[in-house]
Amino acid sequence: MSNRYAEPPVTIPKKSTVPAREGKSQAAPPEESESLRQGDPVPDRQENPATVLHGKNHTAGDVIPVNTKKKPVPEDYLPVIPGKIELNTADSAELIKLYGIGPYYAVSIIKYREKLGGFAVPEQLLEVNGIDRERLEGFYDRVFADTSFITRMDLRTATEDQLAQHLYIGRYLARCIVRYRETAGLDSCTLEHLVRDKVLESAQARKIGWYLY
Repeated sequence: MSNRYAEPPVTIPKKSTVPAREGKSQAAPPEESESLRQGDPVPDRQENPATVLHGKNHTAGDVIPVNTKKKPVPEDYLPVIPGKIELNTADSAELIKLYGIGPYYAVSIIKYREKLGGFAVPEQLLEVNGIDRERLEGFYDRVFADTSFITRMDLRTATEDQLAQHLYIGRYLARCIVRYRETAGLDSCTLEHLVRDKVLESAQARKIGWYLY
C-alpha cells in the first residue's frame, strides 16, 4: 500500500535562483556568467550566501557566485617607473633629479664627461670625485649611456698630443702607440695587435677602445 503522505524526491534544478533583495537586481554581470566553467576555482562572495554550496562538489546546475571585488592597493605600493636619464646628453637640471646628486655633483659629472669624451657605461661615474659605489647604487637603475655620443679618435692617424690628452691614455702610452704605429705600419696598428705585442694590457685596451676606432 502506497503512502500518500510520502515526500516526493528532491532534485536540484539546473538553474537555481535566490529571491531578489528589495530594490536590487540579482542578475549577474555578463562577464561573470561567461567566465564560469565547471571545475574552475570558486572564490567567496558576500552577496547571496545561500547559493554557496559549502563542502560539496559543484555541478553544472549549481549557482556559483564569483567575487568581482578587488582589494584596493595603497598608493605607496604602486610601482613607479620613472624615465631614465641619458648620461651623455643630460644637463645639470636633469642630473640633480637623481638620488644623491646635488648641484655640485651634477657639475662635476658634466665636467668629467667633457674631459673623458663621453660615458660608455654608468660605472664610469665612480671615477668622478666624491661619487662612491653606495651613491651610484642609489640611482643606477635610472641612468644609461648612449655610446653614439662618445667622441672617438682614429687610432691610425691621431697625433701623440691628441692621444695624450685623453684621460685613459696619457703622454707615456700615447708615445708608445705612435712608435708602434711607425714601426709596425698603419695596417698593424690595432688594439688587438697592441695587446698581442704587449704595448697595452687587456684592461687598458677595453677602456680606451670606447674612444678609438
